[in-house]
Amino acid sequence: MVLVDLHNADHADRDDEGEKLMFSDLFEEKEETLLELGPDATSLDLLRAVYRNPTLALSVRMRAAIAALPFESPKLAVTAMVSEQDFATLLDQRLKRMEAMKPDEAKAQPVEMKPPMPRIA
Repeated sequence: MVLVDLHNADHADRDDEGEKLMFSDLFEEKEETLLELGPDATSLDLLRAVYRNPTLALSVRMRAAIAALPFESPKLAVTAMVSEQDFATLLDQRLKRMEAMKPDEAKAQPVEMKPPMPRIA
């Protein structure tokens, strides 16, 4: 089990009333928050423990939640269907199929065309 010390990092240079602290005040003991993590815990586990801990400052919890967000919810992405054939082979096959669909000139029968009817103006 690993214990992680977290100090309240929200406004570390100010006291509870919002007054500016002196340099010597920064070295006084502060209330520490301990988080228990297993020996095989990942950094994502640490982030989850931080943002789920209500005793920590909201700004610390928000930063941990923002850092963990890309790893907890998937992003929408474009996926391509990749086949065994490359684009050139597929294009050649389709061109051959289109050529086969065209009517042959030898098989075509002549069509009798009548002249257009005169228009009355």
